[in-house]
Amino acid sequence: MQTQRRNALLARIVPDDADDLDELVGPFDPRRAPSGKDLLPEVTAVLRPETLFTRHDAVCIGLRVLAPLADAADRAMRLAAFAAERDVEVVVLAHCDNVGLEQYGFRIERIVGATPQRRAECEVQVRRFWNIDLVL
Repeated sequence: MQTQRRNALLARIVPDDADDLDELVGPFDPRRAPSGKDLLPEVTAVLRPETLFTRHDAVCIGLRVLAPLADAADRAMRLAAFAAERDVEVVVLAHCDNVGLEQYGFRIERIVGATPQRRAECEVQVRRFWNIDLVL
């Protein structure tokens, strides 16, 4: 993890949480669907001008989260310290709508699927994309 990105991430971690607006705007959001029943939009292929990472030797680890975290600030601080110490990028594999780590700047990948098998296939695809060998 690069020093500038690590410092920006650590500076964002506070125990305060933003107000949840989902109940207010949810009925007006056409994209909202029951968890696990989403379909990712089909998009045409585009060439990216550069890679996702500025470092070609970046190592990613995954963190599987099955339910929203009650202690998100504490978990974010521990993850940021772990990422800095081990010089890795943390990719959160979220099996729920809102993990709690989104506000701190972690990479969140939503795992979708109507059945456990479909969610497992989605997770395998995301792990392959980020080249994740270790999932905690």
